Amino acid sequence: MSVLDRARSGYEFHVEADPDGDILLRILGLFAVQGATLADVRHTQTEAAAWSVLEVTGLAYDRAELLRLRLSQVPAIRKVRLGARLTLVGAAK
Repeated sequence: MSVLDRARSGYEFHVEADPDGDILLRILGLFAVQGATLADVRHTQTEAAAWSVLEVTGLAYDRAELLRLRLSQVPAIRKVRLGARLTLVGAAK
C-alpha cells in the first residue's frame, strides 16, 4: 500500500478580515452551511485586522473551493487562502 493510499486529506483556510465584532461568527456560519467538520479553529483580532485559521475535514475539493469563494465574497473579508493538509494514516511499511 502506498503512502498516498494511507493518507487522508483535509483543508486549511487562512482568512484575513476587518476587525468586526462578529466576523468569526460570520465565518463559522459559512462552514456550517457547507457541512464542514472543523478540526481546529484559531482566531486573533486586533484593532487593525482579524485573522482566522480553520482546519477542516470531510469536504471534497469542490466544496472546499466553493467555501473559499463564498468567504471571499463577504465584504468584511480581505483575503482567503486555501491549502491542502495531508495526514498519514497507519504506520509506514
